[in-house]
Amino acid sequence: MSAILSAQDLNDFIGPGLACINPVVVNRSDTNGPTEIQIDASGNPVEVSIDDGSSNATAKTATQLTPAQINLSDCLACSGCITSAESVLVSLQSHTELLSVLRQSRGQHVPKDINDMEIMKPKRVFVASISHQSRASLAAAFNISVDAVDAKLVTLFRDVLGFQYLVGTGVGRQVSLAYSAQEVLLKAGKLADINSLSVEHKRPVLASICPGWICYVEKTHPHVLPYLSAIKSPQQITGSLLKRLISEEADVSADDIYHVSVMPCFDKKLEASRPDFATGEGVRDVDCVITTKEVVQLLLDEHIDFMSISEAQDACMGGFQAMAPKLWPTEKSWESSEGSSSGGYLWHVLAALGDEIAKVECKTTNLKIILGKNSDMVEYHLVTVDGNKEEVVAKAAQVYGFRNIQNLVRKLKTGSKTGARSVVTARAKKSAGAAIAMLSPSEYDYVEVMACPGGCINGGGQIGAPTSDGDAVGLKEWRDMVEKKYKSMRSSVVERRAVQEWAATIWGPDIDSLVTTSYRAVEGFDAKDAVPAVLVGDKW
Repeated sequence: MSAILSAQDLNDFIGPGLACINPVVVNRSDTNGPTEIQIDASGNPVEVSIDDGSSNATAKTATQLTPAQINLSDCLACSGCITSAESVLVSLQSHTELLSVLRQSRGQHVPKDINDMEIMKPKRVFVASISHQSRASLAAAFNISVDAVDAKLVTLFRDVLGFQYLVGTGVGRQVSLAYSAQEVLLKAGKLADINSLSVEHKRPVLASICPGWICYVEKTHPHVLPYLSAIKSPQQITGSLLKRLISEEADVSADDIYHVSVMPCFDKKLEASRPDFATGEGVRDVDCVITTKEVVQLLLDEHIDFMSISEAQDACMGGFQAMAPKLWPTEKSWESSEGSSSGGYLWHVLAALGDEIAKVECKTTNLKIILGKNSDMVEYHLVTVDGNKEEVVAKAAQVYGFRNIQNLVRKLKTGSKTGARSVVTARAKKSAGAAIAMLSPSEYDYVEVMACPGGCINGGGQIGAPTSDGDAVGLKEWRDMVEKKYKSMRSSVVERRAVQEWAATIWGPDIDSLVTTSYRAVEGFDAKDAVPAVLVGDKW
């Protein structure tokens, strides 16, 4: 488990199961007769034969054993525990591994012959992509603007760590948003002339960019799988595009490109480790995910003062082009999008629905927001107005946090239509006639689902509120401060067809392989046939 993930970070905890049930494979030696496990003089575990009739310990047959290991792919194959953010984090997905790979690469770069250009050619090309939420978290933590953070990040990754490429995740997000909107439009019957995207599922379409939510569904609620969006997250689309473009531009194989993604969530490590997001040769779209917290820990470990890092003079909008692949739309890379700080998926889907209705039916649409019983449950109605008559033409909901998610999956299983589209309480009738949103998934076209309360801006990998005397800030106040930094970013409207045309130009006709994926139920092992690898208590 990550040393910088603490119990205080787990703000919507679901208790894990009793055991990690990934079975331990016991490779016994060919030695006949009884054996025992001992520790040799070097501290290594060995299997020793004890029936050779010799009293001389040195004459006994000893076989060195391989230490048991659990990696992220194993964790994805296990249905023994479910938490909101505290997955088994291992060495290949950490800032320490990143530093190790960087140091190893630098060692490989030392030329034996100053005239031998082939020897001088770097063995690996390092590229980083940084999420909007992580940039906002750093800005809040250091009390500087997001632009200042971006300029310091250019200096850190390019001049200090030696990265050749650095981009924001805005391009991957725009591609993900464009195809997410198209997916819902097709399902709602609003589009009939769009080619290439082939996805099938039930309504409502449930957002699938949150890996914590996806793991929860795959392991415990397979009945929800048909509702999941087939569109990949910005992290994975960004990784695929970067490796394709840089491979062609730098004339290196994709395996020689090391892509680091900076994310607000520990579960993004699990997403990057899915076998689906790697080629047949084992080349992953994202090689390493580090969280915003781990960026800070990296700075501490390397004795780097973030505030003392100079702001790169060329790190202005448009100046980032030097750090991006030549065909990368740099401005879009660092710009945000309208809607929630979890990516704005719901907002963009409803905007696309409204545009199609205006174009086809020549009707103007308005958006009505209906708050739920808590701030993480919000319902949105897209309505057309004809005189004094309003007609709801589309509905969507924002469902954050596992408390609300559990209600969602339960109602999807039962097909419940409990309650009307909105319920008016007695108190509300006496006051302003306000309605309270009820969770009625059968009536929705789209649901933006995030495992963390407050969404991605409040991810478990984000920097926590200051707690020292004089600087202490409440959790809600801190989240509002990070949200304000996020909203301060320049944003742009996603031009769906233009984005799709660009993606198709870069990727080619097989656009499905870039933007779509699938999910499946994770089957548990029979406990009687497996040795529990790790016993887990009530909390980690």
